[in-house]
Amino acid sequence: MSRLRLIDANLGYRAGATVLNQVNLSMEVGDFLLLAGANGSGKSTLVRSLLGVLPLLQGKREVAPDLVMGYVPQHLELNADFPASVEDVVQMGLWGKGKRISSSERQHRVLKALELVSMEERIGQHFGRLSGGQKQRVLLARSLILRPNFLLLDEPVSGVDARATAIVLDLLEQQRLAGTSIVLVSHQPLALRDYVNRSVLVKNGRLEELPPEVLCSAEGLEKLWT
Repeated sequence: MSRLRLIDANLGYRAGATVLNQVNLSMEVGDFLLLAGANGSGKSTLVRSLLGVLPLLQGKREVAPDLVMGYVPQHLELNADFPASVEDVVQMGLWGKGKRISSSERQHRVLKALELVSMEERIGQHFGRLSGGQKQRVLLARSLILRPNFLLLDEPVSGVDARATAIVLDLLEQQRLAGTSIVLVSHQPLALRDYVNRSVLVKNGRLEELPPEVLCSAEGLEKLWT
């Protein structure tokens, strides 16, 4: 069953040229897809189009009626001195969702989301003083507070240590096994070989789906950068 589909879609910006042409991409229940490409290849344009924040220039975007999407950005733009605790940041995932949630339910969801990423002991700490890996785990918790069935992550393990990378990827594997559809943008395909079941290369204005054993390999890296 498809959770989200782009059909014969041209992606880009109204004032500029098309960035990606004739995109056909279908995300099924339980898919874990790696999205790889060089800087400037159009990955960000594709991510914004999948999220629905960038209108298609042509084609269709179809979503399942029960779609609940969670998004993990590469960084959260907060001044290091901004007075936000870990709890505050995770609660941001509930902002603007319409349905009123009680204070007790909100706190319960925050704690459960932090437990999933092994950050519950940091709940009262200042977000800006966490390490890079800890921040990424908090941002993942922020996306999980909505209990999504579709996750889109932009470089979630970039610049983080091996322990944090393993925690994030193992958690994503658990989510996939529970039926969550996952799209993960990464410049480090080798680290994802044992996790993803699909992989797409963004290059020269097109999407090319390749077997993970090809893209998540030395051969794939050569294809990515040449």
